[in-house]
Amino acid sequence: VCGTMLLQDSNIYLTGTWEGNIHKCSCSNGHQFLETYRKHFCPVNCITWCPLHPDVFLSCSSDSTIQLWKQDCINPLLSFTSNQPVGEVRWSPKYATVFSAVNEGQLEIWDLNSSFLDPVIVQPAAPGLKMTSLLFASLTDCVVVGDSDGQVTVYQLQNLHVGESSQGDVIQDLLRSASPKELQETLM
Repeated sequence: VCGTMLLQDSNIYLTGTWEGNIHKCSCSNGHQFLETYRKHFCPVNCITWCPLHPDVFLSCSSDSTIQLWKQDCINPLLSFTSNQPVGEVRWSPKYATVFSAVNEGQLEIWDLNSSFLDPVIVQPAAPGLKMTSLLFASLTDCVVVGDSDGQVTVYQLQNLHVGESSQGDVIQDLLRSASPKELQETLM
């Protein structure tokens, strides 16, 4: 088991595997599998739930991809590519379209209001160091990144195009516009 994330229903959880699968499981009846999401082809390193939308989550993998999922769709809605295996991914607690990821070489900030193709901010690791972990600060526009030397660096985010709408509505509209027609019905 690689990454594990508890869902809003505390009896349901997601767990990533070394094979690249994500299993949605229930604690009831002996931890049974409810669903399997398949897209990654290397170990799943992290799974994170969107704090502003109850059905959306991200996964990252050693295959250098980040996948955006809706829990009732077995295929990812969007896929993002990094330049190295992705060790951790986190949603912004304030903005539904913003998430960050670290690989050993850099911090990436993705703003889906600006681009589906490339991160809007890329911060390389200091020479000789590897970025190992990250967390959004809860009350500010800052990301905290840990490195292989045991140091923590705080980065302040600026110039994000997040809009003024309800953040739940923003991600819903964004997912609807980015999805194939057959998936759009499930997003409503």
